[in-house]
Amino acid sequence: MTLNFGMDRWSSVLGMNRRNALVDMENPPEAVRLVNNKHETKVTLAKAGVPVPTTIALLRGRGDLSRFGWDALPESWALKPNLGRRGAGIVLATGRDREGWRTASGHPLSRADVSDHLRRVLDGEFSLEGAERDLALFEPLISTHEDLARLVPHGLPDVRVICHGDEPVLAMMRLPTLASDGRANLHQGAIGAAVDLRSGRLTAAVHGRSRIDHHPDTGERLLCAEIPHWQTIVEAASRCAAATGLGYLGADIVVDEARGPLVLEVNARPGLEIQNVTRTGLRTLVAASPTANVAVTLAG
Repeated sequence: MTLNFGMDRWSSVLGMNRRNALVDMENPPEAVRLVNNKHETKVTLAKAGVPVPTTIALLRGRGDLSRFGWDALPESWALKPNLGRRGAGIVLATGRDREGWRTASGHPLSRADVSDHLRRVLDGEFSLEGAERDLALFEPLISTHEDLARLVPHGLPDVRVICHGDEPVLAMMRLPTLASDGRANLHQGAIGAAVDLRSGRLTAAVHGRSRIDHHPDTGERLLCAEIPHWQTIVEAASRCAAATGLGYLGADIVVDEARGPLVLEVNARPGLEIQNVTRTGLRTLVAASPTANVAVTLAG
């Protein structure tokens, strides 16, 4: 996504170089390693009282796969590589099928299919560069809160909250489309919507390079839609810094119909496209922080 600020507002934008300098200054290597590990991050956040998805099963190697109790899996679940990035290697089962389960698009997903995929996950095929092995996590499938589910054709909307320390400074919601195949990634065709930090209302929406008012697939009006449990979302995001040791982060949060807000991921190097969605520069917001050395660095 290309930033399109007016000339008089470019000074407020956090560019790639300054973002990287900020990350290097604010995020210790051990904290970055922690949040790159989904399982360890979940354990750490849960200990700090931050809501996270439960873990149905954790496979640490092919030995665990050979002994795996398939009957323990529920009708619907999400399978994730522990060190995966950008959604690579994730498999979602939405219900049972005669041969095992089925995907959201209705395709059958047999036990043999899942076993083959698990071997690829455990061999590190979907993991961070340099990882030769990985763990595989099964989690309950998120059931999107009805207020958000009606906005999208299918898939899981999420909220990205940028925090500097324990202070949320900017937020957007990412809404799947048919073009994004139900994924909430902006670069794959999802919608980015600016969120007012005080109220949780959507104030603007961007699809590709176009400003929109309604979802192109469902026709639902996006502007002024309210995100449920907003205060809980903000509180969960604000607690991620102290829990993980990161000074600058992006918290990705979903709203489950039964469990409410859940932190899916904490990013040590969140992307910059949120500035274009919200038309608000992160450089100004972060430089206004009480952290003096950061303010000086970003001012130059």
